Amino acid sequence: MNVPPTNADQDIDPASVFDVIDFKERRSVIVAVSGGSDSLALLHLLISYRAAQCTFPEIIAVTIDHELRPESVDEAHFVAGLCRSAGITHRILNWDGPKPHTGLSAKARDVRYELLCRAARDAGTDMILAGHTLDDQIETFVMRSARTGEGGSERGLAGMALATLLDREVWLLRPLLDVSREKLRDYLRARGIAWRDDPSNDNPKYERVRIRNRLRLVDSREMVCEIVEKASKRRVVNDKVAQFLPDCVTIYHGIRAEVSREGLALQEQDVQQLVVAIVMATMGGQSFLPPVENCDRALEHIHSKRSSGRITMNRCVIQIRKDNVLIYREMRSLANIAIEPDGTAIWDGRYRIGNHTNRLIRISATGVLGLKFLGDTHPANFHRPSILSSPAAFLDGDIVDVPAFGNHVKLAEGISVTRHLALFDHILSGYDEILAQSVAETFQLQGYKRSPVNQINKN
Repeated sequence: MNVPPTNADQDIDPASVFDVIDFKERRSVIVAVSGGSDSLALLHLLISYRAAQCTFPEIIAVTIDHELRPESVDEAHFVAGLCRSAGITHRILNWDGPKPHTGLSAKARDVRYELLCRAARDAGTDMILAGHTLDDQIETFVMRSARTGEGGSERGLAGMALATLLDREVWLLRPLLDVSREKLRDYLRARGIAWRDDPSNDNPKYERVRIRNRLRLVDSREMVCEIVEKASKRRVVNDKVAQFLPDCVTIYHGIRAEVSREGLALQEQDVQQLVVAIVMATMGGQSFLPPVENCDRALEHIHSKRSSGRITMNRCVIQIRKDNVLIYREMRSLANIAIEPDGTAIWDGRYRIGNHTNRLIRISATGVLGLKFLGDTHPANFHRPSILSSPAAFLDGDIVDVPAFGNHVKLAEGISVTRHLALFDHILSGYDEILAQSVAETFQLQGYKRSPVNQINKN
């Protein structure tokens, strides 16, 4: 892996790939390396970039062995050998245990990111680099376009962002999104570097492979332009919504939103749609935005000439009043979960509950029983329906806490509660960073970790 200088150095300038990333004050960086051409090119480019810097974090290559193919063990050790020759620290992490019979690709992706985040935590860093390419971006655009035609949102047509925050903790960066796979392979060929091809990348049973085969016969330049356009539009609408939320949306106790009907009506249609979508998703505890047609139905209800009335949608009650609209979680499909001692769990997509006691605790909806526990003393802006669908903590069958009461200030000893925003807390696209910060501010929650990407237009 020691690469002699060649004229091919001009083909891809490492500075053009990595200068937008702030590596300062990080002691290490994780690079996901599978042994394929994309990730090996990423690793070599990073090594070349490091050589031109005065100081640079330690590079740690991590290979995830999903244990789905017999060849995967050999591929992981192939990468280990390359890294050993280059003096790069390398780790192999395995997906142990049984594999699901359905949804295998999605589960494998989730496990891969989970293991990479674990490696980042172990290395004391918050940065992972992955080798997604321009080809991957175009394939993603085509797949999402098909879903958009089936009623999905156009927001996904912006494609993958350069930066994505995982679990509020680790930034996953994709610095090769502007570089084609073939150009990366030319870069490796010029240096005599071999790679290993995953045979599943040619298996037509996978949607991405079928799309990839179709795209070989297509000029994709118009798609690239459309991706850029959709990304720009997404950021523009996000910025407008981010400015609107603090002034026109009020969150009470984390469980009820009040939106100014007049303020909402003054906004452009796409801004109104996104405002309603975000409020429904956060109040309903969902990790995805509701369909556009649902948002339009909600807006039709909100802008009706009536001064009262309610509908249910996306696990939420949307109740109009004279000047505002209330949106809160409806009393349906509310989970009853158990949390072991020293365990944590997400309840209803809305709360992260920690059990720091030595006993099992249960979390379920407050309901009428919880109202009796609260008694006659109510906080300001007490709203019975939203309290009913908020969480209550039980020990030995008895309610010991209704966290939403008092805005999570008074908690039973040993129980921790944090308002969870399923829409952003697990996966936050760099496109939505400013928007998510505004949502967190509106909920009076801790802000999200700032992106290490230097140029906002590279998100």
